[in-house]
Amino acid sequence: MKKSILLLIVSACVTLCSCMNSESRLESQCGGLFAGNWQGSGVDSEGNEFHFAAKVIALGDCKYRMLILDRIDIQKEPMHVMDGVLKDCQFNYTADEGIYTGSGKLNGNQFEGYYKGPVDGTFTMWRIKKES
Repeated sequence: MKKSILLLIVSACVTLCSCMNSESRLESQCGGLFAGNWQGSGVDSEGNEFHFAAKVIALGDCKYRMLILDRIDIQKEPMHVMDGVLKDCQFNYTADEGIYTGSGKLNGNQFEGYYKGPVDGTFTMWRIKKES
Protein backbone atom coordinates (compact mmCIF):
# COMPACT_ATOMS: atom_id res chain seq x y z
CA MET A 1 0.00 0.00 0.00
CA LYS A 2 2.78 2.45 0.94
CA LYS A 3 4.64 1.61 -2.28
CA SER A 4 1.50 2.32 -4.31
CA ILE A 5 1.02 5.72 -2.68
CA LEU A 6 4.70 6.58 -3.15
CA LEU A 7 4.57 5.55 -6.82
CA LEU A 8 1.43 7.63 -7.30
CA ILE A 9 3.10 10.71 -5.75
CA VAL A 10 6.28 10.26 -7.81
CA SER A 11 4.21 9.75 -10.96
CA ALA A 12 2.21 12.92 -10.25
CA CYS A 13 5.41 14.94 -9.71
CA VAL A 14 6.93 13.69 -12.98
CA THR A 15 3.72 14.54 -14.84
CA LEU A 16 3.59 18.04 -13.35
CA CYS A 17 7.23 18.71 -14.17
CA SER A 18 6.84 17.53 -17.75
CA CYS A 19 3.81 19.79 -18.18
CA MET A 20 5.75 22.98 -17.46
CA ASN A 21 5.43 24.93 -20.69
CA SER A 22 7.98 27.32 -22.12
CA GLU A 23 6.07 30.32 -20.72
CA SER A 24 6.45 28.91 -17.18
CA ARG A 25 10.19 28.59 -17.73
CA LEU A 26 10.30 32.13 -19.11
CA GLU A 27 8.49 33.35 -16.02
CA SER A 28 11.34 32.11 -13.84
CA GLN A 29 14.03 33.29 -16.29
CA CYS A 30 12.59 36.74 -16.95
CA GLY A 31 10.98 37.54 -13.60
CA GLY A 32 7.39 37.45 -14.85
CA LEU A 33 5.27 36.65 -17.81
CA PHE A 34 5.30 39.08 -20.69
CA ALA A 35 1.55 38.85 -21.35
CA GLY A 36 -0.59 41.54 -19.75
CA ASN A 37 -1.30 45.26 -19.81
CA TRP A 38 1.51 47.79 -20.02
CA GLN A 39 1.95 51.54 -20.34
CA GLY A 40 4.91 53.32 -21.80
CA SER A 41 6.61 56.29 -23.35
CA GLY A 42 9.31 56.90 -25.90
CA VAL A 43 10.92 59.23 -28.37
CA ASP A 44 11.25 58.89 -32.13
CA SER A 45 14.21 59.82 -34.34
CA GLU A 46 12.58 63.18 -35.11
CA GLY A 47 12.53 64.09 -31.41
CA ASN A 48 8.80 63.54 -30.88
CA GLU A 49 7.88 62.17 -27.47
CA PHE A 50 4.94 59.79 -27.21
CA HIS A 51 2.92 57.88 -24.60
CA PHE A 52 0.97 54.69 -25.16
CA ALA A 53 -0.60 51.59 -23.65
CA ALA A 54 0.13 48.04 -24.75
CA LYS A 55 -1.75 44.79 -24.48
CA VAL A 56 0.63 41.84 -24.78
CA ILE A 57 -0.99 38.54 -25.74
CA ALA A 58 0.71 35.14 -25.42
CA LEU A 59 0.27 33.12 -28.62
CA GLY A 60 2.11 30.02 -27.38
CA ASP A 61 5.55 28.60 -28.14
CA CYS A 62 7.26 31.80 -26.89
CA LYS A 63 5.38 33.92 -29.47
CA TYR A 64 3.64 37.13 -28.45
CA ARG A 65 1.53 39.83 -30.07
CA MET A 66 1.76 43.36 -28.73
CA LEU A 67 -1.09 45.74 -29.50
CA ILE A 68 -0.08 49.40 -29.14
CA LEU A 69 -3.08 51.51 -28.04
CA ASP A 70 -3.90 55.04 -26.96
CA ARG A 71 -5.30 53.63 -23.72
CA ILE A 72 -6.12 50.17 -22.40
CA ASP A 73 -9.72 51.02 -21.53
CA ILE A 74 -10.91 52.11 -24.99
CA GLN A 75 -11.96 49.93 -27.88
CA LYS A 76 -10.23 51.24 -31.00
CA GLU A 77 -8.07 49.64 -33.62
CA PRO A 78 -4.47 49.37 -32.38
CA MET A 79 -2.01 51.97 -33.63
CA HIS A 80 0.57 49.23 -34.17
CA VAL A 81 0.59 45.42 -34.07
CA MET A 82 3.91 43.81 -33.15
CA ASP A 83 4.48 40.05 -33.52
CA GLY A 84 7.59 38.36 -32.23
CA VAL A 85 9.34 35.76 -30.14
CA LEU A 86 10.57 36.11 -26.57
CA LYS A 87 13.78 34.17 -26.00
CA ASP A 88 16.11 34.66 -23.04
CA CYS A 89 14.09 37.75 -22.07
CA GLN A 90 14.76 39.32 -25.49
CA PHE A 91 11.72 40.11 -27.66
CA ASN A 92 12.49 40.40 -31.37
CA TYR A 93 9.56 41.50 -33.50
CA THR A 94 8.20 42.86 -36.74
CA ALA A 95 5.37 45.38 -36.72
CA ASP A 96 2.69 46.61 -39.05
CA GLU A 97 3.12 43.80 -41.57
CA GLY A 98 6.90 44.17 -41.76
CA ILE A 99 7.11 47.95 -42.06
CA TYR A 100 8.97 48.09 -38.73
CA THR A 101 11.42 45.75 -37.01
CA GLY A 102 12.64 45.98 -33.47
CA SER A 103 13.78 44.36 -30.31
CA GLY A 104 13.64 44.87 -26.59
CA LYS A 105 14.69 43.41 -23.27
CA LEU A 106 12.24 42.26 -20.62
CA ASN A 107 13.51 42.85 -17.10
CA GLY A 108 10.82 41.98 -14.57
CA ASN A 109 8.06 44.57 -14.79
CA GLN A 110 9.93 46.79 -17.27
CA PHE A 111 10.59 46.45 -20.98
CA GLU A 112 13.02 48.62 -22.96
CA GLY A 113 13.03 48.47 -26.72
CA TYR A 114 13.65 50.11 -30.06
CA TYR A 115 12.12 50.08 -33.52
CA LYS A 116 13.42 50.79 -37.01
CA GLY A 117 11.38 51.69 -40.07
CA PRO A 118 10.19 54.88 -41.79
CA VAL A 119 10.86 56.52 -38.40
CA ASP A 120 13.15 54.98 -35.76
CA GLY A 121 12.76 55.27 -32.02
CA THR A 122 13.19 53.93 -28.52
CA PHE A 123 10.64 53.24 -25.83
CA THR A 124 10.23 51.98 -22.30
CA MET A 125 7.13 50.37 -20.90
CA TRP A 126 6.15 49.10 -17.48
CA ARG A 127 3.47 46.72 -16.32
CA ILE A 128 0.17 48.22 -15.25
CA LYS A 129 -0.46 47.02 -11.73
CA LYS A 130 -3.80 45.34 -11.13
CA GLU A 131 -6.04 47.11 -8.67
CA SER A 132 -6.79 45.07 -5.57
